[in-house]
Amino acid sequence: MNGSVRSSAGLVWRHQRILWWIFVVNLVLAYLGSMPARAMLHGVLDHSLESAKLVTGFDVGAFSALLMQPEVNTTVIAPSVLFTAVVFFFYLLLIDGGIYSVYLEDRALSRGEFFQSAGLYFWRMLRLALYSLPFFAIAIGVNGGIAVLSGKLGTEAPQEMLGFWVGIGGRIVFLLMALFVRAWFDLAQARVVLDNERKVLRTVGRSWLLLLHSGGLYLRYLGIALCSMAVFAAGMALWVYVPHQDTIGSFVVLEAVTVFMLATRLWMKATSARWIALLPSVAVPAAAPIAAPLEAVATTAIVEPPAPHGEEPAPLE
Repeated sequence: MNGSVRSSAGLVWRHQRILWWIFVVNLVLAYLGSMPARAMLHGVLDHSLESAKLVTGFDVGAFSALLMQPEVNTTVIAPSVLFTAVVFFFYLLLIDGGIYSVYLEDRALSRGEFFQSAGLYFWRMLRLALYSLPFFAIAIGVNGGIAVLSGKLGTEAPQEMLGFWVGIGGRIVFLLMALFVRAWFDLAQARVVLDNERKVLRTVGRSWLLLLHSGGLYLRYLGIALCSMAVFAAGMALWVYVPHQDTIGSFVVLEAVTVFMLATRLWMKATSARWIALLPSVAVPAAAPIAAPLEAVATTAIVEPPAPHGEEPAPLE
């Protein structure tokens, strides 16, 4: 089966080094991005009894009061968080070419081969990311419009829950649309790497048609997304029951959820790579052999030994 979920999960497992490198980079960037917030909160909470409400649990009132403190300036925290998020995004964009090369060839590339492939396709991956933005914006706009309608129905409709259910439906529509765009451009990325395609916009159009005519890939993405959501919900439910003073336990649970979220994203990429690599290709008929002209046929010359002196050479029969 083209791009089966099981075979693509096997790709992620066999080449899990990619997953762990992404996780390490994410962890380092998260640590760097949290440094301004930690420095600020240390100065406020180190000598405050209110900190116990946040260490032994999560008190919404205490957290709101903390944000109201003049020493807590959220505008100082936001730039570092935004910067690390942008760096992580471009890091993922940079290595996309290498990731697809590994998944398409199903072999471990050396570090030089991996980053050579990543650099070769970086600008094409960036262009694909830019081309995807309007379509994600459409999905966000649809979600916003349905949210406005949900708010109006919540206050004006005679049924109390009508606005709520419309809002839920809007979020589901948004997720389905965003997942379709994600599958579409993942397929385009895989095709660019497989064919070393330079005409990126043409590849986007072809990938659109391919995804429409082969709905199986989208269903696989939907299954992976549902699996991801289920694991995320289970992880958060487990984290709630971990005592907040157990810092190590909370950290392990949250990082385990993070690893799985990263793995599901790679799982989707592997699925699109397997799908595009295993599509039946058009067979090119072999050219008929060209008959050599008669003049080019080599003949074997029969060389007679020289006749003895005084004798006539024997005639050729």
